[in-house]
Amino acid sequence: MTLKEALKKVSKENRAYFHYKFPDTRFDQTIQPKNEEAFLVSVNRKTMNGFTDWEKTPEYAHLVALYLQSLMIDDIRLMYLAVKDKAVDGDDKAIGTFLKLYKEINSIVKGFEVIANDNDEDEDDLVI
Repeated sequence: MTLKEALKKVSKENRAYFHYKFPDTRFDQTIQPKNEEAFLVSVNRKTMNGFTDWEKTPEYAHLVALYLQSLMIDDIRLMYLAVKDKAVDGDDKAIGTFLKLYKEINSIVKGFEVIANDNDEDEDDLVI
């Protein structure tokens, strides 16, 4: 499940709070992030108490984990580019790191293929 899919399952106010806390998750990046007062007005609330309580739930923790996972994927891409250049130049340590990174990327791809295949098997086109 992607972060976007998971956010669709939470309330509108909690989704807005998540975007408030992590502005880079918003679709429209041209809008300036809101301060706390403007955010509270936009969700028609007087305090942040409900949101701070929500931060202690497994649902919020799952959303944050999905968010961090998306950041890690971009970091892996940047590491790949940096290590690749050094490995091509013959740096022994970089070559070892490059091979480890290659294995990690392959395991991510294989994990996705397993998930995709499981989803395909669930859709058996039976009409009840």
